[in-house]
Amino acid sequence: MITLGIHDGHNSGATLIKDGKILYSILEERITRVKNEIGYPINSINEIFSLSNLSFDKIDCVAYSTKFMHTKEHLKNMLDWYDVGHEDQQRDKLQVNDYLKTIFDKRRNERIEQIENHLKIDKRKIKFYDHHTCHAAAAYYGSNFNFNEKILVLTADGAGDGLCSTVSIAQNGNIKRIASTDRKASLGKLYSRVTYLLGLKPWEHEYKVMGLAPYGDKDRSDSLVKVFEDLLGLDNKNGLEFTIKSDLEINYAYKFLKEKFERARFDEISRAIQLFTEKILIEWVKNCVEETKINKIALGGGVFMNVKANQKIYNLSCVDKVFAFPSCGDESLSFGACWLHHYENANEQIKIDNIYLGGSFTNEKVKSEIDSFSFSQEISVKKYDNIEAEIAKKLSENNVVARFSGNMEWGARALGNRSILANPSDWENIELINSMIKKRDFWMPFAPSILHERHNEYISNPKKIHSPYMMLAFDSKEIARKNLKAAIHPRDKTARAQIVKKSENLKYHNLIRSFEDLTGIPAVLNTSFNLHGYPLVYTPKDAFEVFDKSGLQYLAIEDYLIAKK
Repeated sequence: MITLGIHDGHNSGATLIKDGKILYSILEERITRVKNEIGYPINSINEIFSLSNLSFDKIDCVAYSTKFMHTKEHLKNMLDWYDVGHEDQQRDKLQVNDYLKTIFDKRRNERIEQIENHLKIDKRKIKFYDHHTCHAAAAYYGSNFNFNEKILVLTADGAGDGLCSTVSIAQNGNIKRIASTDRKASLGKLYSRVTYLLGLKPWEHEYKVMGLAPYGDKDRSDSLVKVFEDLLGLDNKNGLEFTIKSDLEINYAYKFLKEKFERARFDEISRAIQLFTEKILIEWVKNCVEETKINKIALGGGVFMNVKANQKIYNLSCVDKVFAFPSCGDESLSFGACWLHHYENANEQIKIDNIYLGGSFTNEKVKSEIDSFSFSQEISVKKYDNIEAEIAKKLSENNVVARFSGNMEWGARALGNRSILANPSDWENIELINSMIKKRDFWMPFAPSILHERHNEYISNPKKIHSPYMMLAFDSKEIARKNLKAAIHPRDKTARAQIVKKSENLKYHNLIRSFEDLTGIPAVLNTSFNLHGYPLVYTPKDAFEVFDKSGLQYLAIEDYLIAKK
């Protein structure tokens, strides 16, 4: 059974599965080169079918991951939604019902028509799944938790199909929702409004607010938390649901926040929203565990991209195991839609081994692309029998190396195959990488990729949670503060670590092992291979363009090392 999952909102993309097993999944941004691309992912669909050597007529089902989705133009103009207040809420209440009745059927028909025109398949093969059910499905089915056990599945985001959070119990492949929260009481929307208030880009730069939070003064930040507590809380009668604390819906809270935070410092506002987010999520999770008596949790939805909040959750004494779906924002919805259709027709558990789900390129293809690309500077090119050992040698000599290898990783995190690597023990590498290419905000940390065999020496992980996707933050140990100082948060010393197993990425594991042999350090600094404001590179041409336009001196692409002379 061939199922195509589609997400056509922001961070759009497509996933292709056969009998439940993922063949390929690619985000549209990787091909269009537009960060967080919006709309019908025609390029991603074409690419994954090309890679799979399948034709469209083999499709058994096209699974849309939301029942309603705005147009691309509407989503692009998101800032029009933000600069609103109480008076706008009163006006919109009079219009919203008529609008929804009119637009829902219109958009549904437009989306069906897109599929029919592109794929030339019968519209009876097209199914629409609920947004938060898809988040829950991605988290549950992707967790690899035992199907026989009861799993608590939590979703939280800005909003989708009218909701902003859900609580479900999953067992034997079935997901049963027991609570949900209307979009008007959205924690995700509250965080994004603060992102906008700070002059950053909503739906993209929330991680910058999280990274800035540890710099805020504790006492002054604590006093600002009350502003958020006056807006949003948990329902007194049903602690599994969020509720607004006044008559102001969160969608219209921007002007209120702007007034309340006039003259407050940017770092203190950041700390306040982060503290509030952690506090309310902890209370919510405790309520859910107490109500269900289930302590294994799967997390989905964009709120759980917040790795510091995830850390607070997995540190709770009432929680045994936690799995946050890798890159669990709306980009993950296409996975959930695929799996929902699969498990409607089969009840055999399919486990995922890794998320290196994009295309790969042979040495022959790479060499051909090198020969045809017009580099603006003189370069040298050399092929190695063991390129991983050569990269490790360059890193040990304190060089920065861009690495392009194997199948592209899916999602927001670079996981070694499309990464920029450096020696994590040298603080100066932060400034070096930023001046070369990244241009990251001064307060933003890089991340370490650590060998699984040695990670307990460097980070605190008492519950032995495996974290291969950089979805959790960990407290660092003293040796990490020496040997990984360039790859942990400089203020609170946490690490958004990628724990690397041989079975998940053998070549990358070998690279880090070779670096350890040379330096005694079982980790490397890892950041995404892209120009500032652009998506992760996908093709050799993408890699060459970034290499050529940046200050990078070395590019290891498959078995070739390219160096600027």
